[in-house]
Amino acid sequence: MAAGRLTRTVGIVACGRAAHTIGVLAVWGILARPWTQIELGIFLALWTATSSLVPLFLLGLPTALLYFHPRTGLRGQRLLIAQVGGLLLVAGAILFAGMVSFGPALLQRWRPEDLGEVAEIRRYLLAFAPYLFALVAGGSVEATLVAAGRPAHQAALAVAGAAGLVAVAATVAACNASVVQALYGFSAVGVTKLLTGLMLVARCLPGTQDSSNGVRSLGELLRYAMPIWLADGVGSLSRYVDRLVVLGFFTAATFPLYQFGAIEVPIGLLLSAVVTVLVPEVSRLYANRQLAAIGSLWRQAVGRLALIVLPLWAYLFFFAGPLITLYATARYGPAVWVFRVFLLALPLRCAVYNPLLVGMGKARWAFWGSVGDLVVNAGLSVLLVQMLLTRGSEWAYLGAAVATVTATYLQVGFLVGAVAFHLRWRLQDLLPWWRLLRVGGWATGAAGLAWWLTRSLSTPALVLGWGTAAFTALICLGLLLDPPDRQELRYVLHSLGRHRHGA
Repeated sequence: MAAGRLTRTVGIVACGRAAHTIGVLAVWGILARPWTQIELGIFLALWTATSSLVPLFLLGLPTALLYFHPRTGLRGQRLLIAQVGGLLLVAGAILFAGMVSFGPALLQRWRPEDLGEVAEIRRYLLAFAPYLFALVAGGSVEATLVAAGRPAHQAALAVAGAAGLVAVAATVAACNASVVQALYGFSAVGVTKLLTGLMLVARCLPGTQDSSNGVRSLGELLRYAMPIWLADGVGSLSRYVDRLVVLGFFTAATFPLYQFGAIEVPIGLLLSAVVTVLVPEVSRLYANRQLAAIGSLWRQAVGRLALIVLPLWAYLFFFAGPLITLYATARYGPAVWVFRVFLLALPLRCAVYNPLLVGMGKARWAFWGSVGDLVVNAGLSVLLVQMLLTRGSEWAYLGAAVATVTATYLQVGFLVGAVAFHLRWRLQDLLPWWRLLRVGGWATGAAGLAWWLTRSLSTPALVLGWGTAAFTALICLGLLLDPPDRQELRYVLHSLGRHRHGA
């Protein structure tokens, strides 16, 4: 029963996060139609640059709340939630004040020809600062609702917030509203979501009964949160560093060509399901020194993930053109090359590396892998962009994408090497090489043939529709010819269904 509840909770939380991600992507696609390229570039630049700051101001406190909540008595839980909520309210207020007070002068040094004078920059930041304040101040809401056994409330709140963002974007498109008006609309959604979340938290707070467990001190809370804050900060900078480099070298009008291509393929639900199962099992096996069993579990997980990730990669790579055109309009067609460069890293998602190290109690290796990824990504992005710019290339922004993918491969190589070192694996023991080659080869051939059959169709919608049908038919043919892969895929889909519905 406990395992079923855990699976259901993970699935519900993942669905809420997926709804937010899909909502943001929908907002970008909607606003690509009414706005000029420079207007959309300013909006995306503000959204991206400021969003990179949010994890830094969350201070690792939401994760600390999840850790301490079940270890604290009822009386202590109220104080814990109040402490985390109060600290995040202060952090959100500092972010708001800093953006409004110092943001205009900093941004004016960056690209004044794009954003205008300081007074105009302040209008943008003042309109968007409440949204970011709400993100930080509400950082404890999700953690509190999940810890209190209300994951459905958290997911509903996330879905409602995503729907609000989409509604604002649709209204902006219909009324041809300005960037500043849109930012005020998104801020209104964010603040409304924050207030609703706080009301939900207040309703699920425990009573004031005494408990045998002591109240957690603020110092203990901050000491636990500090390494989490450090890891989250490094992770956030690693995720956004290539975009920040592009913002530093190119005008805002160029930024959408990069941002629309740098969209991450959302396979988080799949990976979160694997992590939920893999980490405790690896921890148990490693404690018993059953290294061979860990290897078998690892290769099995990689092989099963490959049955979904590799066909998805092949399909997206060949049909990136019509996908980007339908999503962001033909005006942003050059983004397809950025998208394809980033897709080169998607096959790496056939495996989850950090959780394997965490399960073995080697989380520090994962952290230093992230630090290395940030340093290499930042340095290589600047180097490649500058080199391409000096040669007068109009595709110089691709240098940041190439740097990101290169850094990702180096990071994965480091993590896999760490795993192999601790488990004493040889190269041939690391991955199910034959299955990866077989599935990847068939998926690439199927996608290439489907693209060739539909390349002459007149519209992107027709290419995508008939191409998807042809690709699906070819993949199904491959599964019919390979019963073991068919059985494995059936198991994966069945497990995802249970993961999603809490079975």
